[in-house]
Amino acid sequence: MRVPAVLHVNGTPHEVELDPHMSLLEAVRDVIGLTGSKEGCDDSECGACMMLLDGKPVNSCSYLAMQADGREVTTVEGLAKGDELVPLQRGFLEQGGVQCGFCTPGMLISATALLRANA
Repeated sequence: MRVPAVLHVNGTPHEVELDPHMSLLEAVRDVIGLTGSKEGCDDSECGACMMLLDGKPVNSCSYLAMQADGREVTTVEGLAKGDELVPLQRGFLEQGGVQCGFCTPGMLISATALLRANA
C-alpha cells in the first residue's frame, strides 16, 4: 500500500507515493532521484546519510519518509547555489577533505548544521 505525500526537497515540492515503512533516504534517492546522500551503516551510526529536516540534522536511513511530509528537507545537493559551491564545500574541496567522497555529503550536512547553530 502506497501513501501520497509531498516532500519539499531543496526548495522543490515533490508529490510522491511512499510505502509507509520507507526511509527518508530511500525516498530521496530512489523516488526523487537525488543520490548525494549515501547509505553507509543503515543503523544511524556513520552519518553518511545525514540530511537537514527543517534545518536540523537527521540520519535519513532511520527516519521515516512519511514523517517528512510537508516539511523542508535539505540534501547535500541543496547546499550549493546553482553551480556555485558554498564556502564550506569549497573549503572541503580545496583542503582535500573529500577523501573517497562516500561520507563527504554527511560531513558537509553535519558541518552546515553545526555552523548554523554556532557561527
